[in-house]
Amino acid sequence: MRTLAPASAGDVCRRGAQHFLVLAVEGKRALCVPVIFNRTFIHRADVSLWDSRREKSLQLSGTTVVRCTDHRWHRNGWDSRIMQATPASMRKILASLCRDLEAQAIEAGQPGLYQSVLARGPKLGDRGRKKGGSPSD
Repeated sequence: MRTLAPASAGDVCRRGAQHFLVLAVEGKRALCVPVIFNRTFIHRADVSLWDSRREKSLQLSGTTVVRCTDHRWHRNGWDSRIMQATPASMRKILASLCRDLEAQAIEAGQPGLYQSVLARGPKLGDRGRKKGGSPSD
């Protein structure tokens, strides 16, 4: 049986083949976001965690990001602790997490909650969408 060690906030830990950054610890649970290596595209909630010098120390190449939109509570027992994030990185990650939560709340709003950006209503005598023919008719 393997020995699982608890982590504290800011630790980058590994469980199996997955890497997580621990944001907060509450009792035997830890709020974590995944660490993704070698990303070719970036999500709006991704935060770059390390520069290339530190990535070489981990024998990694490419972009290493923390995906702040995929936060979950996990059991606070980890295979190993890789490294500790700096306080400046933690501030950036928590700010990105807050921004993404606000954006998700706006996106989940009720229909009709916000006025259309087109700022125009229906035309008088309009019977809806045209069917058939050229678009200029």
